[in-house]
Amino acid sequence: MRRIFVAIVVLLVAVASVTLVACGPDDEAVEPVPETDPLPAPVVEQDVDDPDLSPIEEAVYEPFPVDPEVGVPDAIQSRLDAGQPMIILFIDETQKTTDDQQKTIDDVTDKYQGLIDLVTFDVSRFVTHDADGRITVQSEINADETGRQVARMIDEDNLDIRFTPFTLIVDDQGYVTWRYRGISDGKTLEREVLRVTE
Repeated sequence: MRRIFVAIVVLLVAVASVTLVACGPDDEAVEPVPETDPLPAPVVEQDVDDPDLSPIEEAVYEPFPVDPEVGVPDAIQSRLDAGQPMIILFIDETQKTTDDQQKTIDDVTDKYQGLIDLVTFDVSRFVTHDADGRITVQSEINADETGRQVARMIDEDNLDIRFTPFTLIVDDQGYVTWRYRGISDGKTLEREVLRVTE
């Protein structure tokens, strides 16, 4: 056992001597190996389905859609004709979110009373909700003229309203300037109201 230990020590001393001799001053200078930046970690792309669950709608500036055959409810048409800015709210009274959204809008319209009108349509009797909250309009909505007009506004070829509550702001020129699905923030709503009333 002692001989093996001594042999290992002698071997280590010999390797160290060779290493020191190789690095001596008489040898040619060895070019240093350039340091390289480490490769960046690969980006892992994730397959994420992006369901349409965000309450935020795109900023818009487009004419309020008036179907030439069906028209729009008198409550909207009279304001379009008068150049009166308005908030149009589509709600389902059976949803818990309705009261929260209604309160947010009431706070803003009370503050700017006379500058902007509120027009509300309760569609609870005429829509069903799927598991994701998307609404489907039932044929019973077509029982009267106003119902047909509301159904046409909701249609994907017009306002394309798929969820409630749904809020639109229309300016004095009859352009939709803002759309929002869900419970809007009071400050954001107030800012959008000021945009169309100042």
